[in-house]
Amino acid sequence: MSDKLEDENLPDFVTKKVDMLTAAKLFKKEVDKQCRHMGQDPHWETNMLTYGRQHGSKGSDFDKQICVNWEAGPHDWGVAYSLGANPKSYMMHKNIQDWYLECYWGFDVIFTPVDFAKSLRYQDVEIGKPMAKGMIPNYTVEIKTLN
Repeated sequence: MSDKLEDENLPDFVTKKVDMLTAAKLFKKEVDKQCRHMGQDPHWETNMLTYGRQHGSKGSDFDKQICVNWEAGPHDWGVAYSLGANPKSYMMHKNIQDWYLECYWGFDVIFTPVDFAKSLRYQDVEIGKPMAKGMIPNYTVEIKTLN
């Protein structure tokens, strides 16, 4: 198995400017398709949540980053993708977006704003119960609203 994602249907972040939340959702949708193609269930294997929830962090800016993860995906796919292994989808050195990608564990990508001071804040929205004891629920991310 390759350490990178299949190129065919990955979103084009190279020539099309996309806001960070839309980009994360487009990317998550394709990760889910690739997960299913490998015979896996995205409800078990993938998730999209804020950096703060993903890493249990409570810092002031941890709700400004969005993580997409796939733990059972190709080995270190997140490293490969964030470094530009799929150049028709994302190129770190020719980035036209107001966000860029980081990787924490190798099985995730973190959508990160270029300018934290101007970035929106996001909130996790539970969309599915945990699949088994000890697992976290399935989430999506939305723009944080004032309460």
